[in-house]
Amino acid sequence: MTTANTYLKYLLPALMLGPLVPQDALGKSEILQGQSGTVSEVGDVVQIALPAAGLIGALWIGDTEGAWQVTKGVATTAAITHTLKFGYERLRPDGSEANSFPSGHTSAAFSGAAFIHHRYGNAYGIPAYAAAAFVGGSRIWANRHYMDDVLAGGSIAVMTSLYFTDPYAQTDLVIAPSLGEDHIGLALSYTPGLAGSKGPRAERVNSDDWGRENKPLDSSYTLMIGGFDTDSNYIRDKQEAGFDLNGFSKSYEPNTYASAQVKWGLDNHQYLAFEFTPMEARDTSVLNQDIGFNGKRYAAGSEIIAAYRSWNLSADYRFNLLPKGDWIANVGAGLSLVDQWIRLDNIDGDNLGEFNDFFIVPAAMVELGYRFTHEFQATLGYRIAGLSEYDSNNLWGDISYQINERWAASLFYGQLKQTSDTDEYYNDATFNYGGFSVTYNF
Repeated sequence: MTTANTYLKYLLPALMLGPLVPQDALGKSEILQGQSGTVSEVGDVVQIALPAAGLIGALWIGDTEGAWQVTKGVATTAAITHTLKFGYERLRPDGSEANSFPSGHTSAAFSGAAFIHHRYGNAYGIPAYAAAAFVGGSRIWANRHYMDDVLAGGSIAVMTSLYFTDPYAQTDLVIAPSLGEDHIGLALSYTPGLAGSKGPRAERVNSDDWGRENKPLDSSYTLMIGGFDTDSNYIRDKQEAGFDLNGFSKSYEPNTYASAQVKWGLDNHQYLAFEFTPMEARDTSVLNQDIGFNGKRYAAGSEIIAAYRSWNLSADYRFNLLPKGDWIANVGAGLSLVDQWIRLDNIDGDNLGEFNDFFIVPAAMVELGYRFTHEFQATLGYRIAGLSEYDSNNLWGDISYQINERWAASLFYGQLKQTSDTDEYYNDATFNYGGFSVTYNF
């Protein structure tokens, strides 16, 4: 497969149609078992209650503009979420349906929470976000979604709300709900000058210099969505012969990819970068040889299921060596926190073996690029992390387009190599990933 064809597969999820596994073939392995109960039931209710609360609250206080904004945000979030669901057709972790990515429950909950926050501020937004996060957690707890499903769903909702929602305090008169133990009503306040100058808004920066010098919006949030391929994923219990998960049946593909990055500018020379990338894969196989894994035996001819999880949270201090001009040069150092979980079981259960480790390792990175115009730029980056038990190498490239002062979009492609070598097991994996990203500057 050529590089162009490989990238096309990541970029156009509708082409990635993995075969489905019949429900009755999935057995009863703990890896496949869903959960139900109060946590899941409350999540089902809250995912509807949050957007409903935003709409009803806006109408209650007479904020018809806000009611229209939340309606547009929720509708657009739902359209994006379900378009991606039908395009990717990712099998849920419990094997029930092929519509896992992104999480619809999470996107619905965060669409309401984000509107409440962006329209009415932190006092109402923070509790709303906590409730939305509970919904996302309930979907993982129920084994209905992977972490990247939840990450993508929540981020899509928040970024859509940022596009449609304006703060409510646009006038000197503020009307807000007033709730107490023995009363319910409206609180009105009038503060001259609260909304600021009524005249034309001044330009923040000369258009010729925009994007290069004195950029006022020096922080950003980026959501990356795409897919990943497994080049190799060799696993060996230190007491047994090894095996490669890449040789399994691929019943659970396509593997989706979602990553979120926050850049917090300290000044135009330096910034902090935090990135969370949860990668998960599940595969089934009929073994052609006996294997052992964490004290469990799996016989040749038996059908087994494997679950592989690598959640990576990186935190870097980065320095911009060339804040002026067309060339881009960033260097940095920081930490990687990696949660790795490898599980194996017979498809009908009762033979679960697993290794779970958590690594904290130092890291260093370099990023080079060039700005072709005010809008277009290309970068190539490399980040290395590791100590004795874990190391990783991540090489990536992207081409980005600055749509306006707030918004940017890009295409990216990369390769992640990581090795775990503990006292109990050895794992050597290589993943190719790619897709598109959207950035909001603030």
